[in-house]
Amino acid sequence: MRMIMFNKELRRSSVERLLATLRQANAPRNVFVSSPGGSFDFFSTLGPAIERQGIVTLAGDVRSAAVLLFLLGHVRKVIPESTFFFHEVRALVGPVGEITISNLEEVEEYENQMSGNERESYQEWRRSMKAAQSWFIHYVSRQSGISIPTFLSLMRSEATLSAREALRYGIAHRLIHSDSEI
Repeated sequence: MRMIMFNKELRRSSVERLLATLRQANAPRNVFVSSPGGSFDFFSTLGPAIERQGIVTLAGDVRSAAVLLFLLGHVRKVIPESTFFFHEVRALVGPVGEITISNLEEVEEYENQMSGNERESYQEWRRSMKAAQSWFIHYVSRQSGISIPTFLSLMRSEATLSAREALRYGIAHRLIHSDSEI
């Protein structure tokens, strides 16, 4: 069985290379996703193009934003060892360090120290971060059928799901046990 291995960090360039490979004549339609995650700000443009390729995704260790790539599969398969890790959208902010949506309020003190354009830029960034997480949550909910409150709970608890749990939540369609089932 021919398969494309996607085991890189999710970046625009790595997803563009995947799409270029999928567009080649006689390219495999099976994509093994085992990625640490990365950025997903480009998925609104590249995601639909990959989805139109009619791929089958197979999960390894699918972390963070790599879940989006896995969910692009028309058929989504897992092996017993597959895992899926979720967390809130994160960013690094100056001296505060890493923040998520749920602890944005904690950095208001940092925001209060800003003035003028710096504060406006920060407020715009914060709105953008909330919008990104909202898009991510709604996309996963649409693709899997998982309720938004349930998915938010998984993200906030930094949950790691097993293959069977991914099936139960609708993230995966089928558990396979042998290469012949790929």
